[in-house]
Amino acid sequence: MQLLYDPRDDRYHERLGSRILDWLDDLGAVPLTEAAPTEPGFLFAGARPIEDYRDLVARYPFVRDRPDERAPLLRLDAVLAAVERAGVRVPCPRTWVLELDAPLPAGLTFPLFLRTTESSMKKDGHISRVRNPREFATEAAELRRVLGWDATILAREWLDLEPAGDGHYGPVPQEVRVWVVDGVPAVWSFHYLGLVPRPQGFPPSADALDVLRRQAAAVGSAFRSRLVAVDFARARDRGWCWIEAGPGSCAGTAHEPVFKAVAGRLKGEPVGFAGDAVGGLL
Repeated sequence: MQLLYDPRDDRYHERLGSRILDWLDDLGAVPLTEAAPTEPGFLFAGARPIEDYRDLVARYPFVRDRPDERAPLLRLDAVLAAVERAGVRVPCPRTWVLELDAPLPAGLTFPLFLRTTESSMKKDGHISRVRNPREFATEAAELRRVLGWDATILAREWLDLEPAGDGHYGPVPQEVRVWVVDGVPAVWSFHYLGLVPRPQGFPPSADALDVLRRQAAAVGSAFRSRLVAVDFARARDRGWCWIEAGPGSCAGTAHEPVFKAVAGRLKGEPVGFAGDAVGGLL
């Protein structure tokens, strides 16, 4: 099975300082445009609209993920709905979904973190803590101004997160990304390694990693994608909580051995990475 990438992503990775395309090159990956239409493969491709992705793989029927596997993971409201339909029960903050012009729902409690279905936004590196309806309206308007006038807003119960260290703009939270390959949690990594190389609270204990493994398996079971990135944050008062999931084919990391271990699993190859303080096997 051939590893593939979308060559249009080169400038995006360069702008972010991401080395993922270099690591794929190390593993023998080739641009999709150089792949044979009949060759099985797995495609790493940026988070463009699903229509773009559908056109991209139309000539490659044996390339995964297929558009219908990728689509449910591109928007967080769709992710939450899929997990709920699957009957998955994992610790997670309550989240309300608000379409344009929708009134604040009954039962909404403050404080909240707001984002859109496809993106979050940090002002000057900070996440806004919305404390009342007036601040809600102001923050929602700013999100829509920057990210789309008709954007659906997700209002998430506020979590007081354990700090991993300090970044340029303040505390960086303890967050973990679990990489689920073919339905099985394979590898974990500290999410903000590029900001905090030696985070507090890492590595998680063996018991914590077992919790993350079981919860990631439950979330991953709601999807058919070969590679799902499942994100967790450690709250001060409730431990590890699931906060997000998305297509692993466009998920980022600064941890080279973790990424190469994930890609190796996709190819069905043995993984030589034993793990370190900020990433390892599950």
